[in-house]
Amino acid sequence: MKIKHSLYERVGVKEYWLVDPANKIVQVYESADNSQYGKPRIYAAQERVKVGIFPDLIIELATIFVE
Repeated sequence: MKIKHSLYERVGVKEYWLVDPANKIVQVYESADNSQYGKPRIYAAQERVKVGIFPDLIIELATIFVE
């Protein structure tokens, strides 16, 4: 994943998500200034995530991590 992380930074991807279904978490990487990503925001299955590139879109992770 490190290769894709570097590639996404280099080409200016503003936001990407890593979904870990086994641990039921989502890591969200963002680049506000199109340079480097900071530390990821980490969300658990019971949380809601606002999509940075679509400000009106909020995803309920419980709908993704269904048992």
